[in-house]
Amino acid sequence: MSSSASFRDVTFVHTLRLMEEAGALDDAGEMTLAHVRERNEQDRILERARLLARRLGLLDDWARLKTGLWIAAGLLVLLAYLLAGGLLTRVLGSGQTVNAAFAFLAMLGMPLLALVVWLLWALGSTISGQGTAPWSLGQMMLALAARMPWLHGPHSLALLRGANAALRQQRLSLWVFGAISHGLWALAFALALVTLLVLFSFQAYQLTWETTILNPASFDGFLRVTGWLPRALGFAVPAQAVVHAAPNATDSQAIAWWLLASALLYGLLPRLIALVVCAAVWRRRSHQRDIDTRDPYFRQLVTRFASMATASVVDAEHAAPSDNTPLFRPRTPGLTAPTVLIGFELPDSLRWPPDALSERADQVHTIQGTMTERLSLLAALAAAPGVRALVVCSAAASPDRGAERFLRQVCAEAVECALLPLGSEAASGADKPQRWADWLATSDLQAVTFCATATDARQWMEQHRG
Repeated sequence: MSSSASFRDVTFVHTLRLMEEAGALDDAGEMTLAHVRERNEQDRILERARLLARRLGLLDDWARLKTGLWIAAGLLVLLAYLLAGGLLTRVLGSGQTVNAAFAFLAMLGMPLLALVVWLLWALGSTISGQGTAPWSLGQMMLALAARMPWLHGPHSLALLRGANAALRQQRLSLWVFGAISHGLWALAFALALVTLLVLFSFQAYQLTWETTILNPASFDGFLRVTGWLPRALGFAVPAQAVVHAAPNATDSQAIAWWLLASALLYGLLPRLIALVVCAAVWRRRSHQRDIDTRDPYFRQLVTRFASMATASVVDAEHAAPSDNTPLFRPRTPGLTAPTVLIGFELPDSLRWPPDALSERADQVHTIQGTMTERLSLLAALAAAPGVRALVVCSAAASPDRGAERFLRQVCAEAVECALLPLGSEAASGADKPQRWADWLATSDLQAVTFCATATDARQWMEQHRG
């Protein structure tokens, strides 16, 4: 894939795929430009997505989504701060006696529980190889950004689904949303630490180990477990005797430092480590961003691009040398080939289908030039065991590369083929069917039967039936 491929472009690809579940988009112009500008199939798919995104307004919705992400990040940092430090500051209040163990749980209980859930989910997803992510602040931020009323564009929700689909395909959901979530929590804990430092610096608290129903000795074990890491890293940790002593200023100071160390080591530090891990995996896998062209939707786009390959030049003096590739499909022995009548880019002034021809045809199709119509017709012809195709074009038109490409594609799926340049009912000097005859005679399509009139075409259909 081209190095210019960005997550935005891959998101556009998946967004368009989801949008086209409701119906194919009119993308003939974008397909043509993408085919001309890029050489390989994945770059063409990305270029088509960029061109359609510009026409459909996805670029504006993407800009709105980015703005919404910053606003949502600020709101979620505030939420994380309230869950981490806000509850603790409310417990501390102003100059009151506070249970130290309750303050610890108020500050770290919910964040630690969320971190443990994420770690278990990450382990399970890594083992299974799925890479899916649990609900987190990262997913909440993306969902909130796409739903903000003043930033909500017509395709915001489609972009949200496209971004999620792109992350799932690359197995990046766990790491991207994890990095965002851990970053928000880390910022929230940093704010909580600053808040605690200010509160402990300018207000006096009596931090105790009070209880009504618990055994006071249980706080010994709680302090021993939670104080092991801070003590090992050189932080001041209150002595076990403090649990059973009457509260005083010196002991409250030691407990305050223990709370600060716990917020740093059990709140901020694990989130920073998880953030670094997620960012590293995200960065490593982002260079492997790819599109799975085995998917039926992308396979269809690849087929459409392949059908747009440059045809041989139709000018006699620049005609490409003919190869030995058979023009028609081999006839299946014992099977009767149905007759298919195909109108190719006929003007509205021509009556279609002509009664004299339609009554002799097993199938009737009309093609107005869109790639979707062509692919649908060619797919139907390819599914049949072999057909005899009569292609009807406008006698007033001139043979061009598009007509030659289409005729070759039809011949490749047919056992026989004839061409009828149909003129208008009113006599017109613009009708020049002979130039179609001359074009067939000077190209490597001589095996295609030329029918000068509708009567000739009817006779061809009757003579070759069966």
